[in-house]
Amino acid sequence: MTTQIQDNDIAIAPCLASGPIAGAAREAVLAARNIGDTPWASFAMACAVPYLFNGMERGFNSGWEPVGEINRSLENLASFFALAAKIGFGELASPSRLETRSNEDASNQVEAITGEHYARLFENFSTVSYWDEPAQLLKLRLDRNGIDLNELPRKRVLDAGCGNGRYTAAWRLIGARQAVGVDISPLNIATAQRRVEQLNINGVTFEQGNVLKLPFPDNSFDIVFSNGVLHHTVDWRAGVAECVRTLKPGGLGWLYLIENPGGLFWDVIEILRVIAQGLDRDAARNALRGLGTPANRVFYMLDHVMVPINIRLTPDEIIACLEEAGATEIKRLTRGSDFDRIERIHRGEPFAEIKYGVGENRFIFSK
Repeated sequence: MTTQIQDNDIAIAPCLASGPIAGAAREAVLAARNIGDTPWASFAMACAVPYLFNGMERGFNSGWEPVGEINRSLENLASFFALAAKIGFGELASPSRLETRSNEDASNQVEAITGEHYARLFENFSTVSYWDEPAQLLKLRLDRNGIDLNELPRKRVLDAGCGNGRYTAAWRLIGARQAVGVDISPLNIATAQRRVEQLNINGVTFEQGNVLKLPFPDNSFDIVFSNGVLHHTVDWRAGVAECVRTLKPGGLGWLYLIENPGGLFWDVIEILRVIAQGLDRDAARNALRGLGTPANRVFYMLDHVMVPINIRLTPDEIIACLEEAGATEIKRLTRGSDFDRIERIHRGEPFAEIKYGVGENRFIFSK
């Protein structure tokens, strides 16, 4: 029986060490580790993801101070795991060999694992989630932050770390002359290419490549867009430098990296990252789909929970890195879509700082 929180747990989820939810979070993590090593245990741990997300959202949307609701959800989860272990639910299935996250991270396979993780999350997206939503969200975020789109029909855009190509196509759909997507995953590139061909979207191309060493000359693009990618890489600073390098002088750069401090939102995700260590990714995806969870919400919940690397950064760290890379006119965006954390902070939502920390780190810059 595991009776202690380890140093590597706290490295993943600092909220386990101290803070308003530390006690309940520690109980939930330790209880999860005592339910066994079976397919049933994998299913139970996977179900912890939507359970805590739902509890978090319920607390956040109530308008009341949210710590109590999150603590209740964590306590209930610990009780469920403890009861399951006591009555022998793990005996419903034979032992299984689970993934070992730490071995993955040490094996120089992080890039392949990350690419595969997102490829599998993206593959079941509906047409609306694939095309309509990204274009609407992109345009809304640009408009609300006063970013001029009048010259967009003349612009060539790079989507650095394009995933399934949704935002690559979104740039084209809102008016860019050409959009090029680059991603490390061959499966993502194949899926993206197939999808744009099915919808007959012209002016969009894809290449397999590494965002830490982009396959383009200096000063190649009018707009370089990196949206929620570099915080999952082995060297986010190198990725930032590549974005600046490939941007034309006077061009527009867009960078999104996850935030520190991140409030209770990121505390919950990092607790789940600790619980899910070793959990088979296919088992987690299948469990959530078995519960009837839409593909875009499976992505939303498992995105950061099960990716090998998930680095959170302060605004000052990002600004310093951009400046070192040669970026100019650096501006942190203060608006977003209606559900973005930064927009909720902007609107003065009650307890916003406790819930969301500083909100998403979205920056624009030039060179």
